[in-house]
Amino acid sequence: MAQDRRITKTKTAIREAFFSILKDNNSPKITVTEIANRANIDRKTFYLHYDSPEAIMDEFYKSLINDFLLILEKNDFFDRSFDVLALFQSLNTMIQRDIDLYRHIAKMPSYAFFWEEIKDIVKSVAIETLSNGVNMSKDEFELYAEFYVAGIIAAFLKWLRNDVNLTETEVVNILGTASFYGFQKILQKK
Repeated sequence: MAQDRRITKTKTAIREAFFSILKDNNSPKITVTEIANRANIDRKTFYLHYDSPEAIMDEFYKSLINDFLLILEKNDFFDRSFDVLALFQSLNTMIQRDIDLYRHIAKMPSYAFFWEEIKDIVKSVAIETLSNGVNMSKDEFELYAEFYVAGIIAAFLKWLRNDVNLTETEVVNILGTASFYGFQKILQKK
């Protein structure tokens, strides 16, 4: 039992060191030596737990994706007809654990694949939830879903990076309106 706690403690120290360096650094390139020094371990100990710094990120992403799916489920996202508010609430629940880290990841192009995976999950849920009763080809519907979800995730990232000075509620309302009315809402105001 003591060994399990030591392993857990060491892996936690490695992950915390990695993410601490990531927040301090604008470069996605983090070395094993940097992590080992920050975690107060030697390189050999690092390699007992991870093959590379990228393995830490891979483990982090897999954990986040699983957490995100659980949060979506808890917010009844799978039971609704694609509720933008439930999606935002789920994303916000996930990022509130360490918003500074997520804001940093959102600003770094090298971590775009993480947000792409989030988009793909949401898109597959949208397709599964909304495909019944839609009278169009699978390819056409897939393109609609890609457009819709990519826009929502892009807008969320814009908000997360602090590129817009809007509250979460304002963003959700705008996206809900844009999703339903498209540009028609803007054109009506002219």
